[in-house]
Amino acid sequence: MDDAATPPIDHARPRLWVETLWLLDSLTTKEPLREIPLRRGLNLVVSPPGKGSAGHGVGKTAFCQLLRFVLDDPLWSDGSTLRDELLHSRELKEGAVAARVHVGGEVWTILKPWLHQKQYRASRTADWRQLAANEVENEFSAYQAALRQHLVEILPVQKLPGSEQPIEWHQILAWCSRDQNARYQNYYQWRSDGVRFSLPAKSPAALMQIVLGLMHDAATLQELDGTAKTLEEQKANLQDLREEPARLLKHVRRQLTRRLNASATTPFRQDGLLELPNLIGLAKQRQGAYQQELRDIEAERQELTATRQTWLETRAPLKSSMDLLTNEIQQIEALIAGDMQRVTELQNEAASLQQQLPTRCDAGNLLRRDCSYVINRIEQTQLDRSQRITGHQRSKQALENDMLPLRRRLQELKAEVAPMDLQLADIDQKSTALSTRQAQSLSAVQLLDDALEDYEHYDGIATGKSSSADIVSVERQLESAQRRHDQLQIQLDKERAALKGRHQVISSAMHAVAKALPSFHWGVLSDDDKSRSRPFQMGPMHSTTFKVLEILAGDIACLLDSSKAQSYHPGFLLHDSPREAEMSESMLWALLGHVASAGNDSFQYIVTTSTEPVEAFRPHVRLRLSADSDGGFLLRHRVGVGQMPLT
Repeated sequence: MDDAATPPIDHARPRLWVETLWLLDSLTTKEPLREIPLRRGLNLVVSPPGKGSAGHGVGKTAFCQLLRFVLDDPLWSDGSTLRDELLHSRELKEGAVAARVHVGGEVWTILKPWLHQKQYRASRTADWRQLAANEVENEFSAYQAALRQHLVEILPVQKLPGSEQPIEWHQILAWCSRDQNARYQNYYQWRSDGVRFSLPAKSPAALMQIVLGLMHDAATLQELDGTAKTLEEQKANLQDLREEPARLLKHVRRQLTRRLNASATTPFRQDGLLELPNLIGLAKQRQGAYQQELRDIEAERQELTATRQTWLETRAPLKSSMDLLTNEIQQIEALIAGDMQRVTELQNEAASLQQQLPTRCDAGNLLRRDCSYVINRIEQTQLDRSQRITGHQRSKQALENDMLPLRRRLQELKAEVAPMDLQLADIDQKSTALSTRQAQSLSAVQLLDDALEDYEHYDGIATGKSSSADIVSVERQLESAQRRHDQLQIQLDKERAALKGRHQVISSAMHAVAKALPSFHWGVLSDDDKSRSRPFQMGPMHSTTFKVLEILAGDIACLLDSSKAQSYHPGFLLHDSPREAEMSESMLWALLGHVASAGNDSFQYIVTTSTEPVEAFRPHVRLRLSADSDGGFLLRHRVGVGQMPLT
């Protein structure tokens, strides 16, 4: 993009200037407290030292604040010391400021009481008296729109790169009318309370470049800023990923040290030929011990299983006999009770056993039809069945006598089986304990296996023997982002190179300002990274006012350049008491002399000072203030407890 790509803009010069400022003690007054005529070119508001006064505290800063107020600076409405003092003044609390303002070749009259925001008024046809009397249509919203249209909407970029914050008029006004109490500490410090930039570290510089016509398209810068953020994030992410194995190795060390009950100073591996304790060696020894324990547990389990099986096979015939005796006893009891249905159910036990013949018995793991004690039981039950059916008529005493030998035999069998049950219960208890030991050993060996595996993995990454998939992925992303960032930087450099002519024009304006000052030989507009806080530079440095002079000279260079078609600068500049920052009189008049020699129609430069102008500058004086009498104050009254602050 080159300078020719920017079409010349047909606009009046300057885009903004104030013709008259009126100060009113009320909206009903017929005559203003003060009428201050201003012109294009250089305008001086002075308060030379008087009797017992150094020229301070008379209203110079108040004049600047009220001028900014009529130019729609929102910081006034948010609250200021001056506004608070005016609202507490018995004589001035109902007062207002009015002005005749030229915006884009159109003339506006504005009236703004400092008390009621709803009474802000503006008109393109009426004077301040008609506005005060509310006799004409209020066009204040149209006035605000005109400021945006002629001073903001003309800009080639409407949003600040990096933050995407829309550019607003009050931000440009802050640059063109610095706070006196910001003390010119930094070129981009325009208001002591800030200018509401969402990205204050970068936005002021970007705004200045846009207004000066040094940035026609913010897309590349915007993307470059985005890739820079991405690079920083990916670098931080990569650093975390690279540091993570070391952190995890410490965690593995703590785990192994605790599980192996080892000293915290025990190394991971053996270093050298000497056999010294190390965590890896101890862990492998412990692994071997656990593996041997698991083998022992398994052998013991198999032995217990075989013993249990032997006891089950020994007990099975006895249990079968016990079941048969129990069945016989229950049949006799049912006969005695006359419960024939129960007798039938008990006698049908043989049929149920026959149905289970294809299944396996628990004792020998054989088919029931192959178990002799099952077959014998079925045959005996069937043999006795017919006898039992006809025997239910027998006497109760005879039946009870039949049960006595059966019960004795049952008790004998139970006594024979009881030790076997105890042996089986003991075996089951030992099996449960073995299962618990096995689970504990398996868990311990698994934890050791995991810790050793983690150690090998993290140690490989930490020592560079292997790479993490996440690290490889982020490294690739970082390389891609770096390539894109480099491409964008080259593209941005090309775009800036295309505007080299525009940059040189402004730099030449700065050089001319510097050459006009005593002892300075050069001036330049610098846009390299080393000069982010000092875009305008002069040399050689030779006094304590050097920084202030650079800032003032930079503002003036931009003001004088505003007549160029490629500039979007308003052509308006307000400096409050610049010499009071330790500047010599000769330096001040040399600086103002350069401005005065540039012509009077293409800009408006307003300066307040407590220095008596030399003869050549007296035609530029628009207002004289003095502390010798109340009439010499800006508002013809002392405001506040003492003299007006910030003046």
